[in-house]
Amino acid sequence: MTSWEQELEELKARVERLETTVRQLANDDRQMTPLTPNQLSDQEQILTWLKTEGLVRDPTPEERRLAAEWEALPEEEKQTHIRSMHNLALDPSLSQTILENRH
Repeated sequence: MTSWEQELEELKARVERLETTVRQLANDDRQMTPLTPNQLSDQEQILTWLKTEGLVRDPTPEERRLAAEWEALPEEEKQTHIRSMHNLALDPSLSQTILENRH
């Protein structure tokens, strides 16, 4: 299984959990029809479905500008930045910050 297929499977599982939670919170017993793998045959269909479900949106002009700046960078500079982000150590950790802000 390729990494994008694995990521897609993880996203589908997360969406199913979110749908279950939303139904429980809304006390709505209607069942949402789960998507079958053949319904998600290509990226365009996946993107259309995600937009329809409100899970993603089109990028803003600012996001498009920033993406274009990123794409214009030399590959070596991109990799240097990616490595620095992978080695980033937050203190306190992000998960700890989220837990503290839930109260």
